[in-house]
Amino acid sequence: MKDINLFLKKLFLNNELVEILQDNSLVMEVNDNETVLKDNEYVKNIPLVIDGRIKVMRNDESGKEVLLYYINPGESCALSIAAGLNHQKSMAYAVADKHTRFMAISVDKLDELIKKFPYLNSFVLELFHKRFNELVMYIDDISFRSIDTRLLDYIDKNTIEETNGKFVLKTHKQIAEELGTAREVVSRLLKQLENKGLVKNFRGKIEII
Repeated sequence: MKDINLFLKKLFLNNELVEILQDNSLVMEVNDNETVLKDNEYVKNIPLVIDGRIKVMRNDESGKEVLLYYINPGESCALSIAAGLNHQKSMAYAVADKHTRFMAISVDKLDELIKKFPYLNSFVLELFHKRFNELVMYIDDISFRSIDTRLLDYIDKNTIEETNGKFVLKTHKQIAEELGTAREVVSRLLKQLENKGLVKNFRGKIEII
C-alpha cells in the first residue's frame, strides 16, 4: 500500500489525515464501462480516483445520456459528496472510462474528517468550484459551438498513441453520449471525416490518419 500512501501525501499535507484516510478506505478496481455509482440511489461511499478515469453521466426525461464531467486522478465526485452529505439520492450515475483504481471513503467518515481537517474542507470546496466551472463551460459548448467543432475537439483530447497508430477507443454511441447528441449525428460527421481522409472508422474505435 506504499503507492497509496504516496498518492495521498501528494494530495494532503497533513500526515494524520493521510493515515486516517488510508486506514478507513477501501481500494477498488473497475474495468472500462463498469458502474461505479448508480442513478437515483443513496450514496454510501465517495470515490477518490488513484489512476484511470471515471465519467459522471445523467439521463434526461427522454432517456438521452449526457456527460457532466470526468473524475481524474486526485479528484472526487462533487455530486456524490453533495448527495451523500445531505442524505439525498444521486441525480447522476458514474462509470469507469478506462481501467480505474479508486479509494472508496464512507460518507460518514468523510463528513467527520471535513469537520476535523480544514484542509480537506478546502479540497472539497475547490472541487465544487472546479465542477461548477466545467458545467458552465459545457453549457457554453452546447449553446455556442457547433457539434462538428465539438467533435473535432473531442477527437483531439481523446486520441491515444499505440504502436500501430493513433486511435480514439470509443464507439459512436459513447461519443454521442459524451457530447450530448444523437449517435446518428456522430456517425454522419465521422463518415464525412473519413471521406476527407482524416479518420478511419472501425468497430469500437476510430483511427486518426
